[in-house]
Amino acid sequence: MFRRHQKGRPISIFDHLRAHVREDGPGLREGGETLPDEGTGRMWAPGAQDGVLIYHWRGSAEPAEVDRVLAAVTAATGSDQESEQEYDALVDAVREARMISMVDDLLDRVRESGLPPAEVYGLGHRLATEAHDREAVKLGIALLGLFSAGHHRDELMTLARHDEFTIFAMVALANRDDEAAVEADLWALARDVRGWGRIHLVERLASTADPLIRDWILREGFRNDVMNEYLAGVAARAGDLAGRLADAPDDDLLIAAADIFDALCEDGGPTQGMAGYDDGERAAGLFLGHMADRADDLRHYFAVRSIRTYAADHWPHLEPGCAEILERPLWSDLARLGLTATDDGEFNRAARACRLLGVPALRAHLSRVRRDPLAAHHWAFALKEADEDTVGEIVELAVSLLPLDEIASGPTEESGLGPGFRPHLSLDACLPALGRWPGVGWPLVAAGLASPAVSNRNTAIRTLAAWDGEHWPAGARDAVVRAAAREPVAEVRERLAMLLDGQPVE
Repeated sequence: MFRRHQKGRPISIFDHLRAHVREDGPGLREGGETLPDEGTGRMWAPGAQDGVLIYHWRGSAEPAEVDRVLAAVTAATGSDQESEQEYDALVDAVREARMISMVDDLLDRVRESGLPPAEVYGLGHRLATEAHDREAVKLGIALLGLFSAGHHRDELMTLARHDEFTIFAMVALANRDDEAAVEADLWALARDVRGWGRIHLVERLASTADPLIRDWILREGFRNDVMNEYLAGVAARAGDLAGRLADAPDDDLLIAAADIFDALCEDGGPTQGMAGYDDGERAAGLFLGHMADRADDLRHYFAVRSIRTYAADHWPHLEPGCAEILERPLWSDLARLGLTATDDGEFNRAARACRLLGVPALRAHLSRVRRDPLAAHHWAFALKEADEDTVGEIVELAVSLLPLDEIASGPTEESGLGPGFRPHLSLDACLPALGRWPGVGWPLVAAGLASPAVSNRNTAIRTLAAWDGEHWPAGARDAVVRAAAREPVAEVRERLAMLLDGQPVE
């Protein structure tokens, strides 16, 4: 087994998560989502990179990469030296790897290797509970998955509460003879996570025979913080949406159905959408039947609008019913009323409806940024509604509310994503629309040129390119020259040179 040299090592990811587990509800306490190995420039939300690889790549690691990691695992399990050199070498070997792309091949190789099971288990447990690098923790969880989860169920349940590790822990937890206990744990976790972890768990739970779980998937489980499109079809099939709509659905179920239809009909979504739901036409017809006298929520409006768009190419006989519902004056009234809501979800639905219905919402968005100047999406929507009479007012407000001096702290190689970059994301929300207004908002563009966030600098460059050099305000060219001289990123430096030369900039 392995001696545990904790002195001088950073806190482990497991200990970090264990310290942030909520005792009074789902999820992690504030700060728990940010892992000890988190860099300020990390571009991916928890579990997102693995999720994208699973859904949109479906490839595998190069054999040489698997060989390299297997060799490091073999050395770490077989070492009896007094140092931790082999363990540290293993952690280094997987730090830049993508475990999700190699895990199946690697575990097959470990099974065939003849390595002592006790040593493999000890290494897996140590990596899972002591490593402070996420890919090393994933390797540890995967190795534990070779053994019955009854020995380490509590550790897996803790790690699974973070979306970065949910899919690995889910697979490892399933290595038990008691399927009912496995299902109970996975359902508890599915209610506990909201991101990519929920997507993986609900897909795993969709084949359940438990009516309570199927009902939860239909009413709530498909909702997640990534895109409802990933699970809308799963919920419609697992929860028998058409069958439930043929009965007497309650109001909450009709809201859930509306959200499911809105996602299923999305063109170009990440899954098959409505095309993958065999009962889609029947379910849509039943839903529209209920909407004839029960439509009273903006979510119903979105669903009927989405169904009409889809029906135009697939079910033309449903279009007249959709049109009748959508033409009701109720929707504009609900949209205007929703703009006064204090609840963010209700306000955002109203703002979306206003955009679709042509109802002005500029004042409502400006009211929101006055309360929270770092609410990036409100800046973006306000500037999309701007015209010659209002753009100056919006820019003046942005200059007064955004911490431009803090943003213009000098260029770095940071991407500009993450919780520490809220001011920079708000600036990014403002800059694109300014391309329509040559010379307007130069203080915002100048801050973008001097920002540590690559995204800000690129957006500022595109705005200046849209203005054309003839409309640059005094001092703009000198600012671009200074920015080019100190730019640390070669691609951005090249764009700045192209901007100065008057060449088209991507």
